Amino acid sequence: MTEVLVAGGTVVTVDDESTIYEDGAVLVADDEIQDVGPTAELESKYDADETVDATGQVVIPGLINLHVHSGFIRGLAEDMPVWEWLVEHVDPTHRALRREDARAAYELCYAEMAKAGITCTLDMYRYMEEAAEVVDDYGLRAVLSPYVADRDGFEYFPSVQDNVDLVERHHDTADGRVKVWFGLEHIEYCTEAAYRRVADLAAEYGVGIHTHGEESPKKAQELTDRYGMRPIEVFEDWGILGPKTVVAHCVWLTNREIEALAETDTSVAHCPTSNEKLASGVAPVPKLLNHGVPVGLGTDGIKENNRLDVIQEMKNAALLQKVHRLDARAIPGEQALRMATMGGARALGLDDEIGSIEAGKQADLVLLDFQQPHLSPHFGAENVVPNLVHAAMPSDVETVFVAGDRVVDDGDFLHGDQDAIIENYDEKAKALVERRDDEEWA
Repeated sequence: MTEVLVAGGTVVTVDDESTIYEDGAVLVADDEIQDVGPTAELESKYDADETVDATGQVVIPGLINLHVHSGFIRGLAEDMPVWEWLVEHVDPTHRALRREDARAAYELCYAEMAKAGITCTLDMYRYMEEAAEVVDDYGLRAVLSPYVADRDGFEYFPSVQDNVDLVERHHDTADGRVKVWFGLEHIEYCTEAAYRRVADLAAEYGVGIHTHGEESPKKAQELTDRYGMRPIEVFEDWGILGPKTVVAHCVWLTNREIEALAETDTSVAHCPTSNEKLASGVAPVPKLLNHGVPVGLGTDGIKENNRLDVIQEMKNAALLQKVHRLDARAIPGEQALRMATMGGARALGLDDEIGSIEAGKQADLVLLDFQQPHLSPHFGAENVVPNLVHAAMPSDVETVFVAGDRVVDDGDFLHGDQDAIIENYDEKAKALVERRDDEEWA
């Protein structure tokens, strides 16, 4: 057994008591957290093989990105409402996508997330066998849910059977760091039969379901007119809701829909930056939390956010509710941090393994350099969380551990040549957009 003592930092545990150790330490034994507490106490109890000096740094649980689409066209589909943006840019890009493109997207997007302190992600994209390999190679943690669609015109998306094959080949691989769920793109892309079949298959395989819901008021009303029920009520009727389901966005919920989510213990992936950029609206996060609905934070994709950065999402999640509700107390910083960690862990059914710094959990840790002008002054527990949420940025991330292994050190990604990753990604992106814009893909 190899023991590493991370010592001398401010340890923000995000445990049930929101414990913060101002001169704290975390003992990592192989892939698990063995102990956490004051530095002096742990130094006296253990003779670790290695000590990581975290003086001037803040230690937090690994951040969890509860909704992301790896991909391309960052900065190439701007200033458009969501459904116009989907039809004119996103779907044509999907038609032109090849397996080698998806591989390049995973390599770049997962490196970007690792450098931003994201240790676990729920990703929905295509050719996800490639994602499983990249997650394993990079030493990260991910739940993979492919873009399943079965309506006419969407044949380029994976089928339900493709998703079954992915579950059978890759679920619970990479020492348990790779999970596979069933993914359903949207009611506009998937038939009732697909939703009902996936509900049965998810129960059979014991895995979760990920889908989109109520991102646009216009589409929410169209679906209500079509089915005679609100979209979340349709999901409830089709057997989709439950403790292993994560619905992204959920912006235009009625009180009855919030109750349905709460009654079924269904989780919501809140994506504030994406919702702002696409003018989708403001999700009723305080109401969801007050009803006991698990809420985590997601970036959505680079094409609708431009950054895969959960630190940014914490700040935007807090500020968006404050200004929308004219209530400065709407989402405190501690609540935003909890959504980015334990909220995501609970949604993924992994809250016994990740999401907080506690003995027995996986050693997914992020160390941020707080010796920065924008993170000063330092009042310890009094202002560390507000400054983390409202002032920190990915460039402050110094070290990242996943399952006890370093994946980022001194701000550098350790499991790939960053320059080569970017060069390959740029090459694939330009060829993809050129193919997309050819007449055959229009």
